[in-house]
Amino acid sequence: MKGIIYARVSTDREEQKSSLHNQIVLAENVAREKGIIIVDRYIDSKSGTGLKSREGILQLIEDAKKKKFDVVIAKSVSRLGRNMLQSLQTADQLERLHIRLIMPEDSYDTDTSSTRLMFNLKAALAEEESAKLAERVKLGLQSVAREGKFASSIPPYGYKVNPTTKKLEIDEHYAPYVRKIFDYYLYQGWGMSKIGNHFMRQQVPTPRAVANCKNAGTRWHQQTLKRILTNPNYTGDLVQCRSETTKYLGKSETYKIRKEVDPERYIVVKDSHPAIISREDFDAVQALIKAKRKAKSNGRESLFANIAVCADCGSGMHFKSDRRNGAYVCGTYVKHSSSFCSSHIIEEKKLLKLVRNDAQNLMKSANNIDELYGLAEEKALLKQSSILKEIKSLENQAEKLSNQFNSLLSLHAEGIITKDQFKVKNQSISELQLALANRKMELESQLEQKKNQEKNILAFKRIVDNFLNLDEKDQQDMKQILQRMIDKIKVSEEGEIDIHYNLAP
Repeated sequence: MKGIIYARVSTDREEQKSSLHNQIVLAENVAREKGIIIVDRYIDSKSGTGLKSREGILQLIEDAKKKKFDVVIAKSVSRLGRNMLQSLQTADQLERLHIRLIMPEDSYDTDTSSTRLMFNLKAALAEEESAKLAERVKLGLQSVAREGKFASSIPPYGYKVNPTTKKLEIDEHYAPYVRKIFDYYLYQGWGMSKIGNHFMRQQVPTPRAVANCKNAGTRWHQQTLKRILTNPNYTGDLVQCRSETTKYLGKSETYKIRKEVDPERYIVVKDSHPAIISREDFDAVQALIKAKRKAKSNGRESLFANIAVCADCGSGMHFKSDRRNGAYVCGTYVKHSSSFCSSHIIEEKKLLKLVRNDAQNLMKSANNIDELYGLAEEKALLKQSSILKEIKSLENQAEKLSNQFNSLLSLHAEGIITKDQFKVKNQSISELQLALANRKMELESQLEQKKNQEKNILAFKRIVDNFLNLDEKDQQDMKQILQRMIDKIKVSEEGEIDIHYNLAP
């Protein structure tokens, strides 16, 4: 009997390296006792609760499907997953594939265990231990934060962490850029886009580039500048634990999301480290950001938000109420100037008129919409006839196979053919019957799709008709219909448009 060993460490700590060795030795001893030949070992040495981070177990399951082994030996339930869902799903997958599962530490063996009660209990305990570990880590970080030590992995741009005291110190190489950001925004009247473009022309390294992050880039995005402008750590106060990780249960694994916490729960240590920005300037910047945000929110509905895109760079078009009485401009041009893309400006009234004209031409002939769906009527009818003809042929073939099986069964019952001869011929008939049934299901599915397409065409026609009859003054209704009717509109530099209709409204 061929078996494999699965071993996993739960953290990156040094002592966990010996844990892998111990798990493998234990599994090898079990294999010898039970006469199982070990043909491979699957190891996961990365920490984490997500299944996607565990290449070993994923490869193990794929090889189990290919019948490369008969038995899996793992130290315990907790090795299969760090939560109950993972453990149960992994075990269930293996057992459905008729793979024997042995976990010596939990006295579990699918060949001898009559119940999964103990397995479920062990899996639940493993999940609880994972939750307790996460809580201990969180409390540890909070304790470090209260001591004025920096508890995160990457310090704020313009600071570095003292390796001895674990406190923030000014990085004299990058701190001047932080001061410039606040000065440009507060005193020079520059917007975040202008600051970002200026820094890119000056080839100033981005925060992620300074931190040597894998996905570091050269572009200074507005969100990056906003994080700097709203970070209270620049005033000399250490403000930590502003967000936390929350786990929730998905269909196949436990997911993590990062969310902001209530400001009252922030851990703040006053005057913890040298300030780069005065408190007065920082407060003034927060007030200015709030005022600008309020000024932008004028209640005006942007009809083509999330629909109009630049045909050249793919960026969403930004609505500017102060341009040509309301116009859309390439988002890349707005953020990064003409160095990266041209404006592609188009007035909203002109865009709406072009869309109306296109929709009117579309509705003039039913064939236009049929062609839009790829359903030229003559071709569609021909295809439908061909499908029905093939289904009839498949039914005739299935009936012949059924008759062959009945004859075969009679020959076997009368002793004319042996049991082995019956098995061989029956397997051949069964395989053909399965192939015919699958093909018939596929063809019937195509017919059903055609029916659904016909329903979609009728629904689409109603939406377009509503759009053409709607008063342009009904901005909210107009926006909702446009969102349902159109997937996206590509706007060229010359103001020409390419409409991609939403064909499943």
